[in-house]
Parts: sequence; C-alpha cells; structure tokens
Amino acid sequence: MGALVGVVLALASMVLGLSVRDEPPALDQGLHLVALDLGPAFAHSAAVVSFVLSPGLATIALLALGLRALLAKDLLLLRAAVLLAACWCTLLARYGYQRLRPIEYPKWAYPSGHVTAVTSVAFTGVVLCAWLARRYLKHAIALACAAVVVTAASRVVLEMHWFTDTVGAVLAVVGVGLVVARALGLLPVGVMSRREQS
Repeated sequence: MGALVGVVLALASMVLGLSVRDEPPALDQGLHLVALDLGPAFAHSAAVVSFVLSPGLATIALLALGLRALLAKDLLLLRAAVLLAACWCTLLARYGYQRLRPIEYPKWAYPSGHVTAVTSVAFTGVVLCAWLARRYLKHAIALACAAVVVTAASRVVLEMHWFTDTVGAVLAVVGVGLVVARALGLLPVGVMSRREQS
C-alpha cells in the first residue's frame, strides 16, 4: 500500500510541475505578494532558516549515514543512506520542468532545492526513528513536518520560490521515498531493532 501511495504522490508532483511551469497560478502570485508585504524582519528570519535548513544539511546527513554504515557495517544505516540519496535525487526533475523563479536566478524553480533536501532528511529520519526508537516516532514526525513547513515558508518569503515549488518538492520526495523505502525493505516496519529489544 505504501508503494502505491508513493507512486500517486510522485505522479501528483509531476502533474503539478507540468501545470505550473509556464504560468504561476493565482495562489502562487497571491502568496508572493503577501511575502513582499512582510517586511525586512521576516526576510531576515527566513534567511537564517534557509541557511540552517539547507542542502548542506542533506549533504552532512548523507555523508554521516554513509560513513557510519561503512564503519559499523550496519546495513540499516546503509539502506537509509540509499533512501536519502534517492529522495534527494528528485531535485534533478527541475531540469525537465525548467520553471522560472519569482526573481531572476540562474537555477530552475521547481521543485525547491532547499525543501527537497530538508524533506529528504526528514523522511529518512522518520523511517530510521521507526526502526531504532519507535516510542519517539510521533515526536520525530512532528519535528520533521515543522522543519519542512518552516523551510518552505522561508523560501517563499525570500522570493526564491513559488509556493507550488515547495509543494511539488514534498510530494516528489515523499512519493519516491515511500517507493524506495518499500524496495529496500524499510517499510513496513515489522520488527523491533536490537537496540529497542535490549
């Protein structure tokens, strides 16, 4: 079931990307105008968020997972690293959509790179939490959702992305993530890890 939901979400991201790439819908334009009216204080806060919750976070997480998996010879962490990499690779779809940003910028808009990176880390983190510390899963999901929402809002406030760029990123990452997690045997989480059993 998870893989089927993943396919539907990934397809939804594709449909959205194709439908908005030529002309931003009224929702995008309206939220862009709202962002312009927020003032410099919000822009400064958004810049801090975008600096902390950035593609650099995904790079660090991927390197840490890969290195730890190799040193500890931990197949669970290795599969998690592959999952993170696969989710993050959804960013490459932007070269197919070639959507322009709200402001002049040399990279394509859809999907948002920051939101793709943070959602990839968040999704992988939730999956790992389900395996290694299931009692904290609700907290992990809440933290993951908050990080994604704050990142998406910051990119819109900074005029770096349209709102639908951020939605498309989340749909693509979660969709591909569900399919890849299922293929890697990470879903469903059917057994407790050794750490939880001890």
